[in-house]
This record gives sequence, structure tokens and C-alpha cells, in this order.
Amino acid sequence: MPVTTFTSVKQYLGIATEATQGTAVTTPTATIPFTKFEPEDKPVWLDDKALRGSMAELYNKVEGVIKTDFLLSGPVYGDSLPYLLANVFGDNSAQGAVGTSTTTTGTNSAGSTSLTVTSGTGIANGNILNVGTTAPNQEIVKVLSGGGTTTLTLTTALRYTYAAGQNVSVATAPYTRQYSLLNSGQGQPVSHTFLHFQGPAATTSTRVYAGACLSELNLKFNAESNLFEYDAKGSCYPSTIDGTIPTNSPSAIQAIAPWRGVLGVAGPASGGTKVVTVTDGEILFKRTLEPIFTVQGSQSPYFIQRGPLAVTGKLTFVAADETAYLNMIQNTQPQIQFLLDNGLAGAADITVTVDMQKCAFTAAKYNASKVAVRYDVTFEAVANTTNIGASGGFGPATCTVKNAVDITQYV
Repeated sequence: MPVTTFTSVKQYLGIATEATQGTAVTTPTATIPFTKFEPEDKPVWLDDKALRGSMAELYNKVEGVIKTDFLLSGPVYGDSLPYLLANVFGDNSAQGAVGTSTTTTGTNSAGSTSLTVTSGTGIANGNILNVGTTAPNQEIVKVLSGGGTTTLTLTTALRYTYAAGQNVSVATAPYTRQYSLLNSGQGQPVSHTFLHFQGPAATTSTRVYAGACLSELNLKFNAESNLFEYDAKGSCYPSTIDGTIPTNSPSAIQAIAPWRGVLGVAGPASGGTKVVTVTDGEILFKRTLEPIFTVQGSQSPYFIQRGPLAVTGKLTFVAADETAYLNMIQNTQPQIQFLLDNGLAGAADITVTVDMQKCAFTAAKYNASKVAVRYDVTFEAVANTTNIGASGGFGPATCTVKNAVDITQYV
């Protein structure tokens, strides 16, 4: 009888955005290539140690509530990173390249799946549309039906409300999305379902992890030795076996080498204020999670609550001067912007930009362990009213991604 084994290199990971946290979506919208996905179901064990007139200690072990923790790592890909950013931040705006234009009529309310315009000329079913005149109250939507008329039915609901006279235009790739901290409503970002083709799971070889919420997303870059990479961790509902084998559809998007990046301190790298002495760094988005368990006849969480978002980081500067140290000792709290571009043109252009308007340098350690002296800097992003989205309030950072993926993939 042959021995049954499962090879680890055949794993793959599907992802889908959930309408309701914990309600699994078993058809993935994308496959995320990864170097590590480590899920672990963690039941709480309840010990029965009630005395029974004997010298034993443990008389029963009862399974209590259960959640799953996971680690996820890999290169950053421009088409899958937005899922993780939406999970951490919650608020986003989007725009594509502008084509045929018209304007809105009447009031088009958030949550509506229809859009009324002054003219439908040049708008066809299946088109992607830019909606909105002023950032960050802008989004892209897809026309389901009504192309060529003044009442368009959309595949997804409007995120924002638009009065008459707002710009509407046919959009083409690349699309630019800015992610920021969601401060409106309950302040809760979307959750995701992971579909892990792993091997041992019966029949389909796949386990489903619903309600996934990230507690950390760490973006890492090293000009000399690594790709642009991320480490993530979080919690979700306990796993189940998938009823079908999910489609494996990794994209052709390539990972990006960090040497293509530019970094600005005390000004935006995108505007020309560049610092060319940073060798490597990390930007960590950290979100408090609280799985809430209630008396509801289920071991699973009632809800996984997101708390505040903190953004911290590390940068290593070659010490051309004392600027990195002075930013710390004088508490100047400069802007930091990191911009990475894959160097391609048009719809193939992929960019990732992290902007932090106000950063407190909390340490600037003199490092003479290598031939060239360095400063090892740690920083904390300070909440401000620049790094915000349509939900307003304060935010510590924004992250903007440009790619060719249309609205049907993201929230």
C-alpha cells in the first residue's frame, strides 16, 4: 500500500473580500503567492480539576471557544497588496485614467447601485467609471447595465454620496487607490476569507479561514539583498474544510526590487526631496484586535473588533551628516515618504507609496559596525489631518497603490 504524503511546495492561497465578517466567500477573487502561510487553530482548554477524593489532578479537559491565528509573508505584488491594505486601513478612494466625461444629476447616495448622469453617450456596459470631482471623495465603479442611458446600474454600491454636478468619466488602467484610516461609522475595515490549498484536508485538500483580520502588516525593503517584502499576522474564525477545490490563478505581476525606490525626509520623494543614503527599512502598520466571545451556542467569535492603528518604522542611514540624529534629538518630526515604482509604462505601471506627514524619530543609534558609519533610526508616525480619507478625522499614514486591476477586485 503506497504511503500518503503531501508536498509543501504545491500550496496556494486564495483570497476574497467578505460582505459580513466571518461569512466565508468560497470563490477566491485572487491568488496570493507567498513564502509562508502558517495558520493555527487555537481552542481554549478548560480543565476540570474538581476534587473527587483521589490524588489525581485532572479529571477532564473540555474544549472551550476557538479562534485561529495566522502568519503570512512574501514578496509584495502590486495586484494583491491592496487586499491587505484594505484590511488594515478601511478607507479608500480610487481613480483611473480619464476618458469620456459627463456629470451626475440629482443626489446619488452612498449604498446605491445606480448612478444618474446628464449624458450616457460614450458609456457602455462593462465600462469602469471614475466618480467624484475632489479627492478623497472619489471612487471607481463598474457599469452592469444601462450603458448609453442616463441611469446606470452598477456592479457594486457607491461608497460615497454625490450631489449633482460631480464629474463622471470613463476610466482606464492604471487605477490609483489611496488607503487611509477609516474614522466614520464603527471604524471597522473589511475582513477577508483565505482559502488554503494545503494537502491533508479531506477530499478538497483545502481549508477555509473566514473573518481574517490583520493585526500587523510590515513592509520591508533592503536595496542590496531582498525583494520588496511583507510580513503579516492576524486572527480569524476557526477553519473549516472547503467543499470544492478553489481555482488557482496567480497573476503575472512581478515582484519589485527595492533599489527602484526613492525616499523623502522632510518632504515628499515624489516631489524631488530625496534622501539617497537609506540602505534598508521597515514600515509597520499595527492594529489592535479583540476577538469577542459570547454565549451564543458557538465556539467561534461573535466578532473580531479592530482597535486603533499605530504606524512605526525603522530606517538605516549611511551617515553623510548628522541629519538623522538631529531629527531625533531636536524632535523635528519630519514628513517621510517612500515611493516604489516598477519602472514600466501605462497600464503596466505599478507603484506603492507610503506617506507619513509627521514622524517622531524616537532613536538614532550611531552604528560603526561596518566600514561606513550608519545611523539606525526608529520612528513613530503621528496622527494628523493630512493623511486622511473621506471619513475625515486624524490618521497616521496613507498608502497608495497604482495597478491595472478594476473595481470588481477590491473594496
